[in-house]
Amino acid sequence: MKRATILFTVLWLTLGAAAAGNPKADPRAVVEAGNARFTVLTPQLIRMEWSEDGRFEDRATLTFVNRETPVPDFKVRDTKSRLTITTPVLTLTYTKGGKFSDKNLKAVFRLNGREVVWTPGTEDPQNLMGTTRTLDGCDGRKLGREPMEQGLLSRAGWSVVDDSGRHVLTPDGSAWKEWVEARPAGDRQDLYLFAYGHDYKQALADFQLVAGRAPLPPKYTFGYWWSRYWQYSDNEFVDLVQKLKSVDIPIDVLIVDMDWHETWGLRKKNPAKDEYGQRIGWTGYTWQKELFPSPASFLRWTENEQLKVALNLHPASGIQPYEDVYEPFTREYGWTEKGKSVPFHIDEQKWADAYFKTVLNPMERQGVDFWWLDWQQWMESKFTPGLSNTFWLNYTFFHHAEQQNPALRPFIYHRWGGLGSHRYPLAFSGDTYAKWETLAFLPYFTATSSNVNYGYWGHDIGGHMFKKETKATDPELYTRWLQYGVFTPIFKTHSTKDPRIERYLWFFPDHLFVMRDAIRLRYTLAPYVYNAARENYDTGVGMCRPMYYDHPERDEAYNVPEQFM
Repeated sequence: MKRATILFTVLWLTLGAAAAGNPKADPRAVVEAGNARFTVLTPQLIRMEWSEDGRFEDRATLTFVNRETPVPDFKVRDTKSRLTITTPVLTLTYTKGGKFSDKNLKAVFRLNGREVVWTPGTEDPQNLMGTTRTLDGCDGRKLGREPMEQGLLSRAGWSVVDDSGRHVLTPDGSAWKEWVEARPAGDRQDLYLFAYGHDYKQALADFQLVAGRAPLPPKYTFGYWWSRYWQYSDNEFVDLVQKLKSVDIPIDVLIVDMDWHETWGLRKKNPAKDEYGQRIGWTGYTWQKELFPSPASFLRWTENEQLKVALNLHPASGIQPYEDVYEPFTREYGWTEKGKSVPFHIDEQKWADAYFKTVLNPMERQGVDFWWLDWQQWMESKFTPGLSNTFWLNYTFFHHAEQQNPALRPFIYHRWGGLGSHRYPLAFSGDTYAKWETLAFLPYFTATSSNVNYGYWGHDIGGHMFKKETKATDPELYTRWLQYGVFTPIFKTHSTKDPRIERYLWFFPDHLFVMRDAIRLRYTLAPYVYNAARENYDTGVGMCRPMYYDHPERDEAYNVPEQFM
């Protein structure tokens, strides 16, 4: 029995935290030509570097963490003026002496019998797209605040990832093992050419080879999540769960939105803002005792009910003096300006260490299972130029979860922070409008995200918010959204604090049993869903994937945005 337990634990750890590998390539795969360096990672994937000072980067970046791939067969022809690298798939030619451009660098390969030529700067209107950080404001007709980013797959047969500006991960002796750092100063290029033709699944498999696997989340994450932005008390949550059980609706995850903590100024009609431009009370770490007089008792109850519980976080305002955690945090951090707030600084190791140790760990010990990390503020760090706050929060929270309990598979609940974010699932798509057009858009969005191996989106089932003209929840729309949600990675109902919006299924007696059947179908499909998640870990292909993965030469497969495998 002990041996079986050990083997299970090893498998658990392996699936939870995907090994990064070695960011330094096998020297046999590397070809240098003056200020240029080429690394043949696979027959279809070549890294191309140029640097003004002739120095190259062997550290991991936020996107690429492993370059020690099996060395493929390739030939090199090196003359005084020209370098040619030929693999079984492509031929790359570089005319020596300058920064990469369409004048000195090209790659040639064949796609469906015709020659395809790529040069730096070539536009790719046939790119099949990837995903976006958030769908906030999406109503189906317009995407929202942020555009879709290009993906790794294209009908043109190639794509290029420009990694030149992304930060590096520098090994250190800390518990983190590595920390973020800006690239060295100077003019430099770092490009990855994916020339996979229409072999989309192989492109994704090789992307995970060099960018790491998407970890397999715990099984309970694929069950039903209850969430709503509402001022619930602990007793109201007890009543809610009992009501769900009374109508035979299973539940695995209970999300407690931001009213778990004191919100202070948010209770006023025109709440004041703090020195960071945030509404006072948007960030909070102090339990709201009127609603949760005994947080420990509430968390014992969720554990007894076999519920996993998450609390919402908006950390932009740092640690304020009116928080219960202020004294322990400032003491641990060494903050000398007593009585003044400590700015948010997650990209400083000392700040991150103190934050997790004194602010979050005590609540985790009480029974908080994970955090809904709801970062909506400034995009880039105020201390490390160009660093995505979204990505670095993903990185730190995921690795904190990994360190906190090595026997459990780590995961987070946040947003897309750019390529490499697939290593830190899960994700929520943001504040969409409750409209038929939004529901019609989500199948395309969910499946297309597989093009960057970001396959664990969860949407606010039913929609997050209403337009002004909407009078009440449409039970037919809510029912159809639930039925669609069965076939999405994360199955979570949610909405904003709006009395017009209703998420209790029993408020719709004519639809209740159809809604319940949808949730129960999700649980019937649990082995299938879980197997699809394992397949993603093994192959790099998301559990929801577009039709063109299996039918790449059929036009119809590219013209059915509402359909996916």
